[in-house]
Amino acid sequence: MRAQQRRLPVVVVRLILAAAIGACCSASAVADAPAPDKPTIAPHPRLYLTLAERDAFLQAPKNPLRQRIWDNFLASAAWCRLQPPRTEWIPTQAEDPQFENLYDRFYAAMHDLAIVETLAFASVLSPPDEDPYFDAARSWLLAAARVWGQEKDNPPDASKAYAVLRIHKGLAVGYDLLYPRLTAEERDKIRGAIVPVLSAYHEFFLEPTNAGAGYNKHHGSVDAAPFGVAALALLGEEDEAEAWLDLAIRKHVDYLLPEALTPSGTSDQSSNFWASTLLHRIQFMEALKRVTGRDLFQEFPESLPGRMALAAVAGPHPDRFEANEPHRSVLFGPNYGQLNYWSPVLTYLARHDRRSIYQYLASWDTTLGSLQRTRFITPTRKEELLFGYGHYALLWHAPEVAAVTEQGLPRVFEFPEPAVNEAYLRESFEEGSIVVAMLKGGVVLHAGGRAVFVDLMKTADPNKPSPPVEDMLVADDGRTALIRCVGPQSQAVGVQKLELAPQGRLTFTRHTTKPVTWWFMDDPHRTPRRLTWNDGTELVVEQGSDLELVDDGHLETPVHFGGMKFADPCPHQYHTAKVAPHEGIVQLSIRRTGPPAAEKK
Repeated sequence: MRAQQRRLPVVVVRLILAAAIGACCSASAVADAPAPDKPTIAPHPRLYLTLAERDAFLQAPKNPLRQRIWDNFLASAAWCRLQPPRTEWIPTQAEDPQFENLYDRFYAAMHDLAIVETLAFASVLSPPDEDPYFDAARSWLLAAARVWGQEKDNPPDASKAYAVLRIHKGLAVGYDLLYPRLTAEERDKIRGAIVPVLSAYHEFFLEPTNAGAGYNKHHGSVDAAPFGVAALALLGEEDEAEAWLDLAIRKHVDYLLPEALTPSGTSDQSSNFWASTLLHRIQFMEALKRVTGRDLFQEFPESLPGRMALAAVAGPHPDRFEANEPHRSVLFGPNYGQLNYWSPVLTYLARHDRRSIYQYLASWDTTLGSLQRTRFITPTRKEELLFGYGHYALLWHAPEVAAVTEQGLPRVFEFPEPAVNEAYLRESFEEGSIVVAMLKGGVVLHAGGRAVFVDLMKTADPNKPSPPVEDMLVADDGRTALIRCVGPQSQAVGVQKLELAPQGRLTFTRHTTKPVTWWFMDDPHRTPRRLTWNDGTELVVEQGSDLELVDDGHLETPVHFGGMKFADPCPHQYHTAKVAPHEGIVQLSIRRTGPPAAEKK
């Protein structure tokens, strides 16, 4: 069985042979070429670009969006260059009642992954005679290999895999990008950190309970993709890499590509996992296609569904750290899962599908290309969660795809699976327009570029899933778009109706015996029955009591479901409103009295 797992299919070997690019091979790469009995594989770098592609990339003209991505990326690389490499490994603790050790390790791995990859990409994308990043990139790569190579003595399990495989993927990407300028001894050290860990996780994933159905779909995607990327980086250099790659492909083909997302095109745990699943899926499948020629995008043409983004992206994401707040730019997205997390995926979808709407929505992220710093910091060690995906947006951006909206886009979206049970309405795809979201009866309303109503009835916690509502109807007759449902009955809610009419008017009706309470962004002018924001957006109480307003009534700060409080550097407090029902009904209207901002060209 082992021998069979180690053999690449003949067609793959032929494609690998055809893909060899000898002209890009440096003198050191030639010296370290694989033995004659192994298939000749394209020299490093090969996962996401070659040296020839790098040269073409540097010479290509930059349109305004591409220039913005590039400038944001370089600003992040400059920050990374100043960070001291990690020197201490964080071992696993047997007793971890609030999961602080688990998250120390996870955030440390994600932090190092982001910096290692950002610096490595910055180095290889710099003109060879003007590269200020190589020394820092090499230092970080070798330090991370030294620290995280100690995972070889840490037995694999599902909790560790989520972080451990991602940082080892980062080591592999750094190895691939910097390979021509590393010494043979440095390459050996990096491979020596990767190989024992991937070998152990290969054995772990061969266990039936860890191989496919039954293993968490989101974790399965996040585990298998980095595992496969690392295998591709070492293919032709480490005998085991063929078996690792075979396993990663089988996990995708047999389980993850058919089942990790729902038939409607999202995650059954959280829409934010839609973005994460696609991001990791793309990273592996893009590298697989480049290195071996196997195109899983073509084999699974529905593997990159984009409807979730069309539904949930509600507005621009500002370049302010404090804008990392739930619902700022993505409805039902957590504070770290806003458009600055989703935009690299949209950039790839724009290139892959040749669709301007994805480029248009990605352009709403003013931080596009940046390393993403979050408000998630562990309480004692102060490990900071980073996401280093800006360099992928830089590589994936297709300047020939215009950042404009499209004609004939839908205004209503439904994700009907009982575990998901979400629906969305859009006035339009112009900035500032009204966007409506309902998840299992909980409502979020966005207008004028902000959340004006966020239900304090909690239905969106993926750790405590709520049951679906009953009788969900989502419709659009060409003038009025509608969501109607019954429930959640556990919250004393009967019929709910959201009607979005032309000219920027939304009516929200809830039959209930309890007051309706919500929080909202910014600081509107207030009267007993009206909130008015400075751009003219209004929320009016049509039926129910006068507004009962509480300044700073809702504190939003990250807390792990195990009880651990994060060291949030930017806790958010929002004003809250409460309206009691009149004759069993609360009815609100949202009016956008001014025109939305013009479309981006």
